Amino acid sequence: MPIETPTSARDCAAELSLKSGHLINGQLVQGTVEAVVAAPWDHNLTVHYTQAAVDEVHEAVAGARAAFRKLRKEGGGHPSHWLLAIADRLESEQEEFATLISFENGKLQPAALGEAAGAAASLRYWAGLKPSEEIIDSSPTHETRLLRSPLGVVAAITPFNMPLLMMVNKIGAALVAGNTIVCKPSPHTPLTAMYFARLVADIVPAGVINIVCGGDDAGPALTSSADVDMVTFTGSVGVGKAIMASAATTLKRVQLELGGNDPAIIGADVDLDEVVPKIFQAAFSSSGQACVAVKRVYAHQSIADEVAHRLAELASMARPGSPYGSDATMPALTTRGQFEFMRRLLDDSRSRGASIIFEGHSSDAGGYFAQPTIVTGLPNGAPLVEEEQFSPILPVVAFTNVDDVIELINRGRFGLGATVWTEDEEMAHHVTEQLESGMVWVNGLGRPNPSVPFGGAKESGVGREGGQLGLDAFTELKSATFNFKEQAK
Repeated sequence: MPIETPTSARDCAAELSLKSGHLINGQLVQGTVEAVVAAPWDHNLTVHYTQAAVDEVHEAVAGARAAFRKLRKEGGGHPSHWLLAIADRLESEQEEFATLISFENGKLQPAALGEAAGAAASLRYWAGLKPSEEIIDSSPTHETRLLRSPLGVVAAITPFNMPLLMMVNKIGAALVAGNTIVCKPSPHTPLTAMYFARLVADIVPAGVINIVCGGDDAGPALTSSADVDMVTFTGSVGVGKAIMASAATTLKRVQLELGGNDPAIIGADVDLDEVVPKIFQAAFSSSGQACVAVKRVYAHQSIADEVAHRLAELASMARPGSPYGSDATMPALTTRGQFEFMRRLLDDSRSRGASIIFEGHSSDAGGYFAQPTIVTGLPNGAPLVEEEQFSPILPVVAFTNVDDVIELINRGRFGLGATVWTEDEEMAHHVTEQLESGMVWVNGLGRPNPSVPFGGAKESGVGREGGQLGLDAFTELKSATFNFKEQAK
């Protein structure tokens, strides 16, 4: 169905949802709890669907457990053929997935198409990996190996901002490690996940992949289940802490990719014509709705005013809009909660005497739209500087000594990513080494790549996703020593 108007986008999403369902132990089921998805970019556009109830979540876990036992008993070879088949089918339906992603979370169509393409590429990457194995001690009489065994049933809880890619990344790693999986997507983006369930239902054996789009009770049902061996979660710090507490009752393995308050540190020697547009893009291309989006800027005092005014000029030209509008340069915010939190942060900043260099127009009358806002003059400890705003509002803070900036950043509770912009290699290495951060990028932005471990320090998460390290996180380490009879000489 061609998408020419907002209504045709809704009609297309509704038509695709009719072909979809929850995938529970090999069967596509419709669910039992009435629910609705409203487009964040047009509140008048809605699609009705039915959520999975808690009993259906438990059925999915039971199916995954039975499938895991069968795989362990009978074997099934390397799951690469499943992942490659899913990747081929996903590529053939990129436009359908892009339609659903854009409808549900507001992402502009080029970015939604990019997510679908990235998901297919991720599946192909995982299909080429195997869990690691190493010989650590060897002699004519014995050999000790480090082996990797699957954990069992993995529960994957994924966010709204990358509804397809985040789910696929977790599925690929879990299956290659030999596990089965139950996926629970964000309630803001169920249609994308349910369409993916339709896509994989006839490719993998029953119970290997399960997808249940439930309400607020679905997540706790997974994290507290004694039949779930690992929880992999991407989302907020608060939910991550609740998952860790719930998982502790059965000592489940957890992999938590949580919030970030990523700083951009700009030295006095940079080319502002080159650097400022890149920082603006990193902050606002997703309207701030990315864990590694630039959330705060520390600029040397000799250039701080110029940086703020250049950012403000770019902000004034930004155009939030419909995913299908040709003039939109940034998406709507996905939830009312984000929109209201942004406004509270701005009001708080005013009360602290901040200077609003540019206040973007914002309105929630038809959709959750907000131009970027650039703020300066905030004191240390202000919420806009210390918290993850996940919206298009950016503070610029001046500094004189980079070690003071490092200390301020390291005092905070987040430590996901950071960017450093300077021609001084010694400074770049010093900052990279000293920051308490899981990832640092120098004179550039983070590039999505499934081979690169992704994750943070402190309250930004536990463990890493991606690469061999991320794959091994879905396994149990086993040491095995084999003793041999000494050969007669």
